[in-house]
Amino acid sequence: MMQLLQESEAIEELGIGRVRDHFSNTLFPGTSTLQHHAKYFVVMPSLYYHTAFKSRKFQNLSEVSRYIKEAEVQITRQLSEDENGVLRTDISGITGINTYKEALHDYNKYVKYDPAYIYGSGLARYAIIPDTGIERLIFELNRKHFADPHAKSHIKSEDTAGDADELTGDKQVIKTCGETYDFFNGKTMNLALTEMEAAFLKDRILKCCGGTMLAYLIESKHDIPEGIGYYEIEDILADLKPEVLDIYKKTVLLSKLMHLIDWRFNYCYYASFDKTEKASVCEDEYCKLLSENKEVISHSEAYRALFDYIRTIDEKLTEFCESCYKAIIDGEQKNLDQLVKSREKTVKRERSKIGNSAYKNQGRGKPLPNTFRWETVRTIVNEIRNPQ
Repeated sequence: MMQLLQESEAIEELGIGRVRDHFSNTLFPGTSTLQHHAKYFVVMPSLYYHTAFKSRKFQNLSEVSRYIKEAEVQITRQLSEDENGVLRTDISGITGINTYKEALHDYNKYVKYDPAYIYGSGLARYAIIPDTGIERLIFELNRKHFADPHAKSHIKSEDTAGDADELTGDKQVIKTCGETYDFFNGKTMNLALTEMEAAFLKDRILKCCGGTMLAYLIESKHDIPEGIGYYEIEDILADLKPEVLDIYKKTVLLSKLMHLIDWRFNYCYYASFDKTEKASVCEDEYCKLLSENKEVISHSEAYRALFDYIRTIDEKLTEFCESCYKAIIDGEQKNLDQLVKSREKTVKRERSKIGNSAYKNQGRGKPLPNTFRWETVRTIVNEIRNPQ
């Protein structure tokens, strides 16, 4: 739910999620718009290992959950505060930064969408943890450890060959980078990755996601400027495998098409409430954007290839996109608006916003192009490539 809220409003009103997530997961597996920094991919598995083997014996899953949440609060404190306990204002993207002071005294006041939730699927995708049911796994490992401390790295039918104390061994259920963290007594934690942390995370991503755009960017010799946008990176992708580059180009085509449709949605929304001034602004923005992207939008063969690609993912959305594309090319804005209104009604039904008096006094955010998690990926990739 929170991931959906990160995307452009009108795009979600029109039900693009299945196709958007397919492209995002194909190019950048293990990522999400809720993630911010690579540090959590190395700290969290170490916390899980510590919880299972280095803390205490747990009686139930609730005790495991509480221990992890209390440690997460302390991690937020260590990432957020300096040596004197003063909030560092030069960093951003710290999960729970606005609630951790209260949570230090009552862990229930910590954020609902905690690091375990936000980074869990990525940790599983990179085979750092077996799956996202981490608390039950920890509980079972913890019980096995206290029953047989000499087999702490393995569970059930796992091959127990090798050094059980080797933190980075491939046979270990929870893989860790080898760094040592003080989860409850540490004063500060550097958000930047150490060389050991970066090497570990890079290795996991390359092993599990080789051939993807994410893996390519991590290994690329091209610089990735901090502010470079999703539409501006084609030169960086010069050595990317042609089939992956083709998928990237398809995402750009889809993004530019949906951005235009997004503005038409806002136009229809305001027009349905006779808010002519705001509707006029949306009309102007649509015309301006169409003019700026005229050359791209006119590539009918490229768009036919896009529609053929996404048809197997979401046939109804593909039909909608094809019809909208034709209306845009033909300059039939009334037809385009009718398609948009019909699509929203089909997707949202009684929760449709166009013409719904319950939303009459609510504004709309400025539509933004979909960038398929690029801002998150750019940050994480640069952190892996530039350890400190």
